[in-house]
Amino acid sequence: MLPRMPKWVRYAVAGSIVACMAYAFVLLNAIEHGEVTPDIAVERIVPVPELDERILAETRDATRSERLLLDKEPLRHLLAKAIDVGPSVAAALGIPAEMVPVAELRADIDDWRYRWLWYEGRVVNLSGPRDGHPIANYKIYEAILELADGEHVLTAFSIEPDRTIEVGGWARAEGYLYKLRDLTYPIELQSAPMLVGRCLQRDYEDWPPVTELDQELLDRVDDSSWWPRDLPFRTVDEDQSEALWHLGAFARDTRDRMSLAEWRKVPPIPEFYEQLKANEVRRGEPMRVFGTLIRRQTIAAGANPANIKFWTAVWVQVSGFGGMLMPIWVPKQVRELPLRAQLEVRGYYYRWFRYDTQQNRRIQVPLLVAADLDLFDLATGETMREIGIWIGGVALLMLVLIFWGQRQAQRSALAHSRMMDERRRKRRERARANATTTTAEAERP
Repeated sequence: MLPRMPKWVRYAVAGSIVACMAYAFVLLNAIEHGEVTPDIAVERIVPVPELDERILAETRDATRSERLLLDKEPLRHLLAKAIDVGPSVAAALGIPAEMVPVAELRADIDDWRYRWLWYEGRVVNLSGPRDGHPIANYKIYEAILELADGEHVLTAFSIEPDRTIEVGGWARAEGYLYKLRDLTYPIELQSAPMLVGRCLQRDYEDWPPVTELDQELLDRVDDSSWWPRDLPFRTVDEDQSEALWHLGAFARDTRDRMSLAEWRKVPPIPEFYEQLKANEVRRGEPMRVFGTLIRRQTIAAGANPANIKFWTAVWVQVSGFGGMLMPIWVPKQVRELPLRAQLEVRGYYYRWFRYDTQQNRRIQVPLLVAADLDLFDLATGETMREIGIWIGGVALLMLVLIFWGQRQAQRSALAHSRMMDERRRKRRERARANATTTTAEAERP
């Protein structure tokens, strides 16, 4: 359908098409898809306590006389249920990311009642132990916290507070919102919310932004043991330590220090594996992982000086690692990402992690701490723009060639038509001339 073109033009057009196809093929193969079925780690089931609504229906706090009294059976029931609530269960119960304003609780107590909440503040009063706990060998302890805005929160809990928690210090209380309380002693309170939880946690003065790694602190992490209860087998809620808080805060606070181009100069983690096995990589070393999101779990963080509210633990299948799963810990609540999403994780090496699979295999893989989970971005915008310019130029050139060819064909056809007309005219003139000559010769005497 195209007019005849010079050979070099045909080669240029064919070369452009082949180059576009080759580039598309490279893009499709750049993403590291897991081609093998991952050897899934045994998943930990997080049981959520089931509250007995019949017992809790006995709670009363509509009047001052009701708020002055403790409803015994609902309190005992909540103490028994809260005893096993750790960070993972708290996340499953939907603990808020921020403290709920006390005024909001008072205005809508029935909607917030029996939700798992948290508050941090200055310890005004500590009391206990006293009897009445529903579980043998446990006692009931109580505390009053003064929040930064001047409001007060009461809490009842089951585990003896640490010696570092004292009146005047800062602490964090978590628990089920039980009822509104009035007090006349040791301080006078009206309609103060009361939580029923497991323990009172020591709170910390917040660190300033962590912009430099404390290598000495990280080097004290010991992951050399194979015993199941030691560090390499601990999950994120079991491994809440100063070293982890420090590395998590560093990853979060320096997220914008390195550009994407600088990060992509860091080799992917499979290239570090031999050095990792030889213990030649220092903790906190920046690393990259390309893989497929297999599983994600968010837990509520306990009190910590890094002001980390949540941890998200994910499993990523890394095809360059033989399809094995690698854990990534993120010091935040990660936005919703679809499973099987392709990720480019930019993080820092923390320690070895060991886990048992459903096939009874024991796997050892590196554990990274990252500021966030990023979808794999090929950063092809500029390249695609250049390719678009070239393709547009080639298309324009082809249109010009087609237009020029058509014009040439029209001119050739017009010239040919004119030539044929001229030849026909000349034939007619010759025919008339011959006819005239014949007629003249016939008329001669």
